[in-house]
Order: sequence, then C-alpha cells, then structure tokens
Amino acid sequence: MTRGDTKRAQEGKARLRGAAISALLSASTIQGAARKAGISKRTLLRWLRDPVFRSEYSQAKGDALKMATAILVRNSSRAAVTLGEIFSNKWGRENQAARVSAAALTLKLAQSAIEMEDFDARLRALEEQSHGAY
Repeated sequence: MTRGDTKRAQEGKARLRGAAISALLSASTIQGAARKAGISKRTLLRWLRDPVFRSEYSQAKGDALKMATAILVRNSSRAAVTLGEIFSNKWGRENQAARVSAAALTLKLAQSAIEMEDFDARLRALEEQSHGAY
C-alpha cells in the first residue's frame, strides 16, 4: 500500500466516523445511527469504546447544544413580546394558553441554557487555575 493509498484510507475512515457522529446525533437508536452512517452496529459500538471517537462525539453534542441554546436565546425576545401582547389583550379573549406555554417555556429554557453555559465556563476556569497551581 502506498503512502497515498494509506492517506485516502484514513480520510475515508475519518469521513465515516464523522457520518457516524452525525447519525448518532439524529437517530434514536444505535442500530438506526449505524444504518444511517452506512456501517455495522458492531463497528459503531467499537468506535463508541474508542476514547478519541467518544471525545469527538462529546464535542459534537456540545456544539449541537450550543446551537440549540442560540436558537432559544434568539427566540426569547419574540417570546417576551408574545407574552406582553397576550397580557395586554391584543389578541382578544380567545384561548391563548398554548402561546403562553410556548413563550414561557422558551424563556425558561433559554435562561437555563445560559446558566449552564456560564457554569461550564466558570468550572473550566477553576480547573485551569487548579492545574496551574501544581
């Protein structure tokens, strides 16, 4: 096998691993993720035992959560406006319970996500401080 062949094989495996991570984020089962990625369930389970793959998967999950947080934060102002309009009775007297629930939950989830990110940042800073102290 030539150096070029080895490089192409490694690139192919990296693409498959990336597809597997993407599939894990969107499928509801390991079997479904493996099928979506075009690999066997056994291969995916083996990769999930690999610390490098687990780290890449963990990073991808964190990135997905950050994206969801950004969407919640972006929708928070609309949620607040919706609650204000309902409070001011701008939408009449028809049942607005679903809109109130959605708006209130959006605000609550956005606040929780921001608090989680803040906690994570503070924890990382403390860990870095403690590692520097030794």
